[in-house]
Amino acid sequence: MKKRWSLILSGLFFVSTLHGQNLTVVGSPTVFDQISHFARMAHLSEASVGVQVNNRFVRELNVLDFFGARPISSSVISGMYRTYGYLSYREHSFAVGLSRVITPRWALGLQAIPKIETFGKEYKSQFSMDLNATSFARLNRNLYWDSEINFPVRVSSNTRKDAPLQSFLRMGLSYVFSKQCQVSVSVKQTLNYKTEVNLQLVYLPISSLMIFGNVGSSSDIGLGVQYVFGQMMFRFQTQYRAVIGYSTTLGVSYQFNRIRKLSISVYEKNTH
Repeated sequence: MKKRWSLILSGLFFVSTLHGQNLTVVGSPTVFDQISHFARMAHLSEASVGVQVNNRFVRELNVLDFFGARPISSSVISGMYRTYGYLSYREHSFAVGLSRVITPRWALGLQAIPKIETFGKEYKSQFSMDLNATSFARLNRNLYWDSEINFPVRVSSNTRKDAPLQSFLRMGLSYVFSKQCQVSVSVKQTLNYKTEVNLQLVYLPISSLMIFGNVGSSSDIGLGVQYVFGQMMFRFQTQYRAVIGYSTTLGVSYQFNRIRKLSISVYEKNTH
């Protein structure tokens, strides 16, 4: 029982501050980019919806996400609902945001994420909000820069004082070798925790299939595939983290116009 509680607490930290290693690809933005690479959604060409289920190590930490996004002029408005937890801890979060192409080389994303957390019978519900600012820039024809900063804010008078609200900063570089291959490296610093470094490789053997893998400094490694069929996109990913174990993600999205074939290509000015 003690070991199980240790796994749950470790999983809560992983869900709350690390969010897993989410696939991100230059030239192929998706509705799933709301999780970690929000600015890239400024280049989303069509309205999309999606759902994602993540089994985070133990069944008490299963995560369910719903996504929606719609391009408007040179901007994209989007929303996401997430719920996860177990009997003694449950969190509901609602993300709303705007991604916008500022210049042909630079896109910006701003996101507000109000949260409701319950801690069982001993504590009242806690209300908080995360404020995210993300940036995505083309440095040259093959090199791209990502950055994300998170500001958690307590807004409830009955907040549990020891409840974790951790700010973080993430920066990353992506290098495009060709339309079939991309490598990315990111560095993430969460307040009061060790710096995390992650390396990701993406490969497209054919235009409708994407294979990706990653390895991180916190003894985690992942592998996944993404497949496009008509207006549907399917994603499977598994992540292994030392001590905690395996985490599996299944996602499906629908784009209201036919999805263009996958490619890893440079961005030009996006006018939607």
